[in-house]
Amino acid sequence: MEILLFGGTTEGKATSNWLDDLEISHFYSTKTSSGNYDSKFGQRICGAMDVEEICSFCDENEVDLIIDAAHPFAEVLHHSIVEAGEQAKLPVLRVERDVVPRMESEFIHYHKSLVSILMELKASKKSKILSLLGVKALPAIHKTMPSVPIWYRILDFPSSLEIAEKAGVESDKLIVSAAFEGMESLEDLLIEEQIEAMITKESGYSGLLDQKMELALKHQIPLHVIARPTPPEYDETITNRETLQKYLKSSFGVERKDLAAGFTSGTCACISAKAALKLLLGKEIQQKESLVLADGGTCSMQLHRNKLGEDYAICSVVKNSGDDPDVTDGMEIGVSLKWNDLNCIRFVKGEGVGTVTLKGLGIPVGEPAVNPVPRKMIIDELQKILEEYGLSRGIDVSVFVPLGKKLGAKTFNPKLGIVDGISIIGTTGRIKPYSLEAYMQSIRKQVDLAVENGYKHIVVNSGGRSERYLKSKFTEIDELAFLQYGNFIGEMLTILKGSGVEKVSMGIMTGKAVKLAAGNLDTHSRKVVLDHDFLMKLAKEGNYPEAVIQKIGEMKMARELEELLPFLQEELFFKLLKNKCMEVCQQVIESYDFELLLISNRGEVI
Repeated sequence: MEILLFGGTTEGKATSNWLDDLEISHFYSTKTSSGNYDSKFGQRICGAMDVEEICSFCDENEVDLIIDAAHPFAEVLHHSIVEAGEQAKLPVLRVERDVVPRMESEFIHYHKSLVSILMELKASKKSKILSLLGVKALPAIHKTMPSVPIWYRILDFPSSLEIAEKAGVESDKLIVSAAFEGMESLEDLLIEEQIEAMITKESGYSGLLDQKMELALKHQIPLHVIARPTPPEYDETITNRETLQKYLKSSFGVERKDLAAGFTSGTCACISAKAALKLLLGKEIQQKESLVLADGGTCSMQLHRNKLGEDYAICSVVKNSGDDPDVTDGMEIGVSLKWNDLNCIRFVKGEGVGTVTLKGLGIPVGEPAVNPVPRKMIIDELQKILEEYGLSRGIDVSVFVPLGKKLGAKTFNPKLGIVDGISIIGTTGRIKPYSLEAYMQSIRKQVDLAVENGYKHIVVNSGGRSERYLKSKFTEIDELAFLQYGNFIGEMLTILKGSGVEKVSMGIMTGKAVKLAAGNLDTHSRKVVLDHDFLMKLAKEGNYPEAVIQKIGEMKMARELEELLPFLQEELFFKLLKNKCMEVCQQVIESYDFELLLISNRGEVI
């Protein structure tokens, strides 16, 4: 199979990683040769292509599929790709980044172009404007409105400052910021200068559009947004590795050979930090950076971003988690380094990395959620480099994940008291496919946190739905004492042994209960299927009529039990089911009281 992939973006590199893990040959097309690219099964091609050239390339190279992972604002390219797919009779997929939902507000205005925005601002005679478009749009804005006081937020890179100087913008109108610096730093400017309008584009979470919108609403300042172009009609749109694999399997019969391993966010941050320090010390820009892991193996990663500012350096990679489910797979993870006068290496808040607000996590309250092992990895690597250069200097380490604030809400972090972002985690540096490492780390932290904060009665459950039902029952118990085991009941009950927890109430819904009762402490559907023989045997023990037993044998889903039999405390079948669950759990329970609560799909508890 041969794939033509249009990239030049974080999404493009992530897709190339996914294709590498599937061992699929592909061409990675970018307009220019700028930016690093390294792939086992991908070959980079450079230069703009029109419809005819795309068709010719696909024909000459026997391409089977086109994937568009180009920048959302590359409107002409998107339409050329789709038209070429139609002419060449090839399917075209779109890899789409997460978009910030549009908002209906008197302070948020969407426009088709920058020209439209400038015309409206001229007509409304706004006299104080803040541009959040970046340096590329600066010359056009300044030329169109030379006499209007406009402040420009640009990145602290020599090339950006040079463009601003050539355009004739006065230095006091430049807000020079580090890359991935949050919008909160602009609040003083908005108030002191009484800014009347702001300009940006619909760049998504990576462009901090959500923060810009929050700023506009908070200060009631109109935010004028250049809207993303309307995309053409693709055959299918995918957002992650899993949806790509499903599409390739259903459309082309591509089967997984072996599950791919990946690397932790801690490894990504450590590699980025190493590369950034070398850049800060004057070494030439590198294409890749390597790291020796705890098991003695070497991890080498292609650098996605490497920039040198006036007094800081920034490097990043695109995370490849392999086939382990991970919200940060395909996301950019990077580090910004800056010298400090404290003669020590310290961690400071970076965009998208959470802040610790509770004791018990092994990280001081108020510091960024970079876990102890990744912290040590980063400190050790930076100290080695300083020693090689004969230096003894302090460094501020700022780990950033552009989409981290949004992703953090999908993790256990809110339960752990980590706010506004994800955690940088990892112990071995590697991620094994469907390993328990990250999940178990989170569970242990939750248990330690609950105990440290004085909670001796813990309520465990499989997920958000069952937790909602249990919270209505245990109204006196604090949020911190509710933990989720997912499918890993045995691991959860084992972790609780000797933890200081005195009582455990475990909620389990019918679907998982029938698997647990049959002896499975791991209830994942990949490992356990509905055991009809076990359930029929249980019904026979309860002396149920043969007709009922046969219907149990014909069920497709365990929830059908609730339709076949009344879900009541006195119903014998559910008593037997609950007793069997208790027997299985007792195999691993020690040192704490335990009760089991069976939950129906309607939220009834027995």
